[in-house]
Amino acid sequence: MKHFTQRPLTIVCRTSNLAVIQAERAKDLILRHFPSAELRILTKESAGDKNTTDPLYTLEGRDFFTKDIDDYLLSGEADIAVHSLKDLSLERTEDPAFVSAVFERDDPRDVVLFAPNALEKLAGQETLTLGTSSLRRMELVPAFLQKALPHLAPTEFHPNAAPRVRCANMRGNVDSRLRQLVEGKFDGIILAAAGLNRLLASAKHHDSIKALLASFRIMVLPLVECPPAPGQGALIIEARANNADAVAVIERLRTPSLESELAVERGLLRDFGGGCHQRFGAVNLTLENGSAVLIANGKASNGESVEAISFSAPEALKGKRIFAASDFMKEFFTTSYEAVSVDWELAENAVFVSHHRAAHNEAVLKELRQKRVWTAGTRTWFELAKRGVWVEGCSDGFGFRFLENVFSSPLVGLNARSMRILTNTESAQDWIQGGFPATGLYTLHDNISEGIKDALREADDAFFWTNFGQYRACREYISSEKALHICPSGRTAAIFRSHGIEPVIVPSIKAFLLWQKHQ
Repeated sequence: MKHFTQRPLTIVCRTSNLAVIQAERAKDLILRHFPSAELRILTKESAGDKNTTDPLYTLEGRDFFTKDIDDYLLSGEADIAVHSLKDLSLERTEDPAFVSAVFERDDPRDVVLFAPNALEKLAGQETLTLGTSSLRRMELVPAFLQKALPHLAPTEFHPNAAPRVRCANMRGNVDSRLRQLVEGKFDGIILAAAGLNRLLASAKHHDSIKALLASFRIMVLPLVECPPAPGQGALIIEARANNADAVAVIERLRTPSLESELAVERGLLRDFGGGCHQRFGAVNLTLENGSAVLIANGKASNGESVEAISFSAPEALKGKRIFAASDFMKEFFTTSYEAVSVDWELAENAVFVSHHRAAHNEAVLKELRQKRVWTAGTRTWFELAKRGVWVEGCSDGFGFRFLENVFSSPLVGLNARSMRILTNTESAQDWIQGGFPATGLYTLHDNISEGIKDALREADDAFFWTNFGQYRACREYISSEKALHICPSGRTAAIFRSHGIEPVIVPSIKAFLLWQKHQ
């Protein structure tokens, strides 16, 4: 359909600034496909918008943010509706009365915005109160933050006293939640990164939101420990199934690959329970090598724990006795630390710490406490937190490149190429050759244990390495030229390839360990 000659169409959405922005994004996309279309946006207050005091999980029914919008479609007052996919129940998206299509997805992560005095309260051993209306966030976030926030109040009896965090009910749209944080009603609020990115990308709202965020500290939550609601960050457009003009528009906007990816994580709602009583999160990711990994964490509706990092392991690995370097992490190397003077200084504003060994003395820690710090995984994050460093986020063990879109997002606003990489001396050279500023702060010296040598001999020519240095240190003990070398996605895989080895890639160390556990 090259030209749009049907009658004018009305797009309906909720009344919040974010909802209108999302409807405008749909409108702009429609106009790209149908330049002659006549479109107008109509706003409608939903039941969830009218009741901004009661916790959602105490209300009867579901689809609190969409039912009133549906009524406009069914009555013919509007032709097209735009929703956040996570606001729609699984049953609602399967209703044959409607035709729908997902047309975009932003960063699915959650982010915590902290009030300016959060560090002061942490130092005073005060409990931080976070605002949210999500049982999933209440389930996952406090436990994570107790390990991830800087430990600033050591005592004689508890040298690494963990911060204390609690959640309290908060209702309202993004604008009202930001106001409540500014007014000091909470020490922090948990929001979807996608909504903040869309507000910041809007010319109308950018300056006001940017000014508000400038006074807050941010923490981007990891996908493994704190996965989002299934479908978070995705936008869906829909119409009545018997509205031919609107259905023609929706079919043109459909993105099948994105819908398939979302269907996998949304399908878990059927397995573990959804709606406002949902206590688990899930996200389905496609990694740089094209492989998919499904992450889930939290509690099912029956109270059972949910924890999974699922991926399709290559057939070549099944049934093999695999040497796993992860079983011998302290038996490959000894470590020596590079001398760092007290006046050592990082010129860059942002730092990526590949391993907590890099922060080995107070001079380095002092610099990190003044920088924007990201880490390779949560283990390094937690170790830095114990030493009083604020970490903004991590790559979940999926590699630095996994964060490139996050870094460049309006919310985070970092240039990945201008971040200094803190790592070991050997890896620093690889980073520098790749065009990144990098500093080696410690050196690994080969010290292969007899246990490793025995395990290498017992393996069925299949070896899992958590980094390339382990393989380099062990290759003289591997006789077969047809051996399968397995490693996490990201930079480690790239280094293997640069040495002429095509590795079998798994999503992350944790994903491999969970897969191995169930073999």
